[in-house]
Amino acid sequence: MTTDSAAREIAIDPTRSFVVQAPAGSGKTALLIQRYLALLAQVEAPEEIVALTFTRKAAEEMRTRVLGALATAFGEPATNAHHQKTQALAQKAAERAQERGWFLSECPGRLRIQTFDALCAQLVNQWPAASGAGVSFDVTDAPETLYAQAALACLAWLDQDSSVGQALADLLPALGNDIDKFVTLVSALLARREQWLPILLGSVGADPRESRQRLEDAFASQALAALARAQGHC
Repeated sequence: MTTDSAAREIAIDPTRSFVVQAPAGSGKTALLIQRYLALLAQVEAPEEIVALTFTRKAAEEMRTRVLGALATAFGEPATNAHHQKTQALAQKAAERAQERGWFLSECPGRLRIQTFDALCAQLVNQWPAASGAGVSFDVTDAPETLYAQAALACLAWLDQDSSVGQALADLLPALGNDIDKFVTLVSALLARREQWLPILLGSVGADPRESRQRLEDAFASQALAALARAQGHC
């Protein structure tokens, strides 16, 4: 069985891929920072590395810790094994940064440590035609208005001969044809979609490998369709 310290050492290797599972407070972020520093020592530009988090707070914390490690790379020697490893990695990364003239302390934005939402918005805004958006998008911290707009947009299905249209025709009378109540209920559902989407997609109780395969097939289908559209414009 691999010891914890040995497993951490292996996970820093940037030539290999890993899934790290550990309880809160066990040092996953510290390990990710070490891996990030190891990558910085090898790339031609810091923008080649993308580190993704779920929240802006986590992204900012990680960026601060990476910059802090680089700033103190050649300071007082670390006092424990973990910090010594981080400092050694930071020294190599700092040398690479100086050699390539990255000026990360003056340009911290070159470290692409961001949220999943920010990355998706960046991709959509870089290729608006390919994404089908056609306009620039940004991530909002107040999605309630968008939920209400989506709920109202659902009402357009009433004029269509489809299962969705029939479902709406059955639901609205049960709500006393109160459109405001309909919008409120649908908005509340959209705010908690991570709870019911798996049920709607039929993934509850299914083999996780099958669920992953369905997602991969869907992504592959979208990618192929996008490539076909791009080839058609050539």
